[in-house]
Amino acid sequence: MKFNILILLFIITTFLQAEIVIVTNKNSDINSLSKESIKYLYLAKVNTINDIRIKALLSRNKTLHERFINNIINKDIQQYSSYWARLVFTGRKPIPRRLSREQIKEKLAEKNTIIYIDKKDINKDWKIVYER
Repeated sequence: MKFNILILLFIITTFLQAEIVIVTNKNSDINSLSKESIKYLYLAKVNTINDIRIKALLSRNKTLHERFINNIINKDIQQYSSYWARLVFTGRKPIPRRLSREQIKEKLAEKNTIIYIDKKDINKDWKIVYER
């Protein structure tokens, strides 16, 4: 009986989790990105891929942000925060700002800007450039 409940909880949890996708403006020069290139962009190791300058945005949605960091960047939130603290402290990068849903919509109007979202939140002005 306990085993059946555990399986049911696992199925429900899996079903309820957001499907994370990386999107950009539909007119962007970016057509697809690999997981590795996304990781490099969000760790500020590169800002250009295939001669396209890309601006990677962060979501203010805590749950989505943590899932993105864990599943795409392959770090826990403390590791990611520590990594960025070092970049900021050494003066190599400014503190990244996390954006609200409205701010994300505004920023995605700009060409070659990317962000992670829940797939169900995509709109007609965006295109998916990475999907797990």
